Amino acid sequence: MDAQRSLLEYIWGVLTADATLKAAMGGTVRLYPVWADTDAEFPYLVQRIDIRPGIPYPRRAGVYYLDIWSDSHNANEILDIRNRIIGLLDERQFNTTDVKNCLFTLQTDGFIPESEPGIWHYATMWNLNLWRQTEFTTIDGR
Repeated sequence: MDAQRSLLEYIWGVLTADATLKAAMGGTVRLYPVWADTDAEFPYLVQRIDIRPGIPYPRRAGVYYLDIWSDSHNANEILDIRNRIIGLLDERQFNTTDVKNCLFTLQTDGFIPESEPGIWHYATMWNLNLWRQTEFTTIDGR
């Protein structure tokens, strides 16, 4: 496996397993990579990640993007979803098989204007710092 896949799968597990987030999203957490399916059911989430080199080379830093989309007459639904995501991810430190000491911290978040009435878009951006484990072992073993 690789660090990026490991991170995305870990976050997917955290978000899709949470009963409070499921309830805020109508019973199912729909989480898509990069872009949602055509005609995806609202509300849904879209995630992507950007990892850049660090020093020393096993260290990595990056940005995790999580966008929330809702079709509602007001912002309450999207704000409830946002609130739960902040509670689940902000200042979260964890390990997976492929990354160690990964720390998520909220960098910025806010509404994105949409031209379609009733469509709400809320973007979050997270700092992440980690030590890649499996990739480091492979590289160091050459």
